[in-house]
Amino acid sequence: MPPSSDLITVQDIPGAGRGVLALDRIPASTHVLTSPRPAAHVIFRQYRKEVCAQCFGYDRGRTLPVRDSDSGKVFCSTKCNERWIEDEGPLGVASWQGLETFVRSKSKSIISTLSQAAVGSKPGEQAVLSTWEEAEQLAALHRQARSSNASNSGPGIKADREYRKALHHVWTQPVDPDILAYLLSGILFNQQFPEQWEHEVETLVMDPETYKDNADLEAHCNAFLQLVATVPRALLPSCTGAVCQVLMNATSHNSFGIRAGGEDREEYMGYSLYPAASYFNHSCIPNISKKRVGREWRFKTAREIADGEQLCITYLGGDETDLTLSERRERLKGVWGFECMCERCQEESTY
Repeated sequence: MPPSSDLITVQDIPGAGRGVLALDRIPASTHVLTSPRPAAHVIFRQYRKEVCAQCFGYDRGRTLPVRDSDSGKVFCSTKCNERWIEDEGPLGVASWQGLETFVRSKSKSIISTLSQAAVGSKPGEQAVLSTWEEAEQLAALHRQARSSNASNSGPGIKADREYRKALHHVWTQPVDPDILAYLLSGILFNQQFPEQWEHEVETLVMDPETYKDNADLEAHCNAFLQLVATVPRALLPSCTGAVCQVLMNATSHNSFGIRAGGEDREEYMGYSLYPAASYFNHSCIPNISKKRVGREWRFKTAREIADGEQLCITYLGGDETDLTLSERRERLKGVWGFECMCERCQEESTY
């Protein structure tokens, strides 16, 4: 569900999709929204020893003091470690431990999407759907084999020839820990909070052509199959191609960066999906400021807001202050797929 309160509402805005509007005059520095834990997130593996898995805390690149070696997570304190265990629950903890074991077993074939540039054109919507359909067909073989096996550790040895071929495909593919972690976090959210998934995640604006190239699409489908083959069997109902597709389609235009200290211009260490926060549109002169506090995003007015005025944040992380009109529009078009027509951009375009 879109966020709402005595201060704000979400409505359709001509030419700008949905947006957040003020229900009355709002004074400057007024808190208007807190977006709680994300529906999905990833801390890039290269930062995993420096960023708290619970509160996203960062201490100038230092290795954090509390580590759970089984899950590969690190924490800034035992309190955060205990809170993470509580939030994830037994199934979540077991899932992260299984993922870490799998990634370590494939350490020689690890790749990272963080450093990969796009090669070739973006796959179209039909190509995306076809590739995911093929992945789901292979996933069905994994589920069938695992459901007939009393063991919770993976498929059994009685799989038929077709299944063995599918399993060979999974185990011989490169491993991308960042994609695996992001998909797993969203799958766990779907399992734990199905109503929130339906009413918050599935109602976001979707991008059916979210992958930068065919290799990127294949990497996500492979990661999905690797999860189907390795997660605890209790998680399989949520570990589906449909869930992963919704997750990725929603993430493209709705994600928030995880940066050092929570400030926008600091080092980029991961990203996250906050459904409630995703209804704010962009402006190059935002009237709403945002700040990450632990896992929460908090939004307050940067100036007085008039009754009925749209509330906007910046998608450019503070860079809009120094960028030219063409630079801002180029970045917004490339990442978010729209040409900015905010008040500032319209004014500068007439110079």
